[in-house]
Amino acid sequence: MFFVNALSAILKATSTTWTNSASVFVDMLNDLGDAVGLGLILLGLKLSNRSSSITYPYGTRRAIYVLGLIAISIFSGVIFSSAIYKVAGALSGEYMVYSGRTARVLFTIAFIINLVSLILLYRVLRGNSNDPALEGTLLDAISDLSASILALLVLFTESVILDVTGGIIISLVILISALSIGYKYYQVLVGRSPPRGVLKSVLEKVLNIPEVKDVNVFNAMMITGDEYMLILEVEVDKSLDVIDTEELSTRIENIVRSIEPRFKHIIIEFVAEKREPKTYKSIMRELESTHA
Repeated sequence: MFFVNALSAILKATSTTWTNSASVFVDMLNDLGDAVGLGLILLGLKLSNRSSSITYPYGTRRAIYVLGLIAISIFSGVIFSSAIYKVAGALSGEYMVYSGRTARVLFTIAFIINLVSLILLYRVLRGNSNDPALEGTLLDAISDLSASILALLVLFTESVILDVTGGIIISLVILISALSIGYKYYQVLVGRSPPRGVLKSVLEKVLNIPEVKDVNVFNAMMITGDEYMLILEVEVDKSLDVIDTEELSTRIENIVRSIEPRFKHIIIEFVAEKREPKTYKSIMRELESTHA
């Protein structure tokens, strides 16, 4: 997708030599921003392949989200501002759209490249991952193609109304896409919990184990889009010996991972049963009141 966006940006930038269309200019900025953003994500992917160490116990897999968020925050803001400036310039006075044959040919080639890459990307990612970095790439490719359709129509119709409208719409596409993808990255970076339905299933299954008397701590968070952590404090009968608790720990881990394989890190602490109201009830109430 990096090379696709870079090539598309070059073709569209060249096409602006033979057209004054605001939609084409804004669409070119969109691809340019995507190429820069995806370049940083490629760097993040390279960093994420580093193994864990004492300094980075979970590796540097979250680097992709940090760099992605930086790219979106900086470049999308600059590009959106430039797009709005171009559209405002088109609205400020008499404005006629012109487009040469070369502009239409170059832009059409870029459009076909984007269309083919979207089809291939969808086929590769379909059902393979829920990682927001990958979801974001697919979402961005779809929004880019939609924007390119508008710009392509302007080149062939030379409609002023369509050009200005298209420029505004593409600018909004840039902004909405940036906010949507940025929010997904933000959720991972702040350690948002996995979906509520998954957490409820895990808690219910753990509580159904006969040896489990209560769950005092139930903290789950995303390390990456495909990697979750779960921390449990479980009350058990004080007569349970070490061998039994080890077997119980293994059982709990297997149950949790059978519900959601993305729980790669599971930390369980066992404490003696307390003569206090059951804590799991308040945890369950909080899960019930939490949005998905």
